[in-house]
Amino acid sequence: MRTEIPQFLFLVSTIRSLKRDSYTYVGMLFDKHMNLRHAASHALRPFNAALRKVKEFGIDKRNSDRPHAMLWLFKTYALSAGMYASQIWSTQFLKHDNGFSNPLQVAHMAFLKRILGIKSTSANWCVLRECAQEPLQFYWFRSAIKFWNRMVDLNSITLRDVMKTDISLGNSGAYNCWSRQMKDAFGDLQNGTVYRSDLFQCRKLNISNLRIDLRFRHQAVWREAHGQDPCSC
Repeated sequence: MRTEIPQFLFLVSTIRSLKRDSYTYVGMLFDKHMNLRHAASHALRPFNAALRKVKEFGIDKRNSDRPHAMLWLFKTYALSAGMYASQIWSTQFLKHDNGFSNPLQVAHMAFLKRILGIKSTSANWCVLRECAQEPLQFYWFRSAIKFWNRMVDLNSITLRDVMKTDISLGNSGAYNCWSRQMKDAFGDLQNGTVYRSDLFQCRKLNISNLRIDLRFRHQAVWREAHGQDPCSC
């Protein structure tokens, strides 16, 4: 990982000079406009392949009618397939209101609803709670923070200059840079101000506190519904 980060940053700085419309580097898709939504769509392929393998395994072992077993199989085999390079391309999906807007989360919810045998229009948060699962956003957020903390540890002047340049671009209003999207993702977290300050100061982020804040944010939908009459709401 320590050697891959500078190589990735070098690729980002030179890809626009390539004559090809897109380029795959260690399994991640880059296009000439550096639109990471294309990388997310590309990441959907191995994720869907893993979902199919889980389904086939369940049929082969006659576990497809046991939802709890299929859910554990998903966490064991399919979840990791949706994590590759997510520390780079997932930042645009880390805001709370963007949690269900990405193609991988759509595929995740469709899989869960098929396991439960319910309608596709069923509320996503209810399905996640019934299955005792976190949205993919939760895992992507942790991955992005681990990526940042590893970058902070690197003894590379070039890398630090790139980090500071990215932060400066974010402060100047450039939405597509990594640090700006992370800053926006911190917006509605309890300790979001602390995380933003650490990011701007190139300090490590506390991943344990972040995990607690993420779960608190995801539980907001249930706090809003607490005490309301389901017949009138």
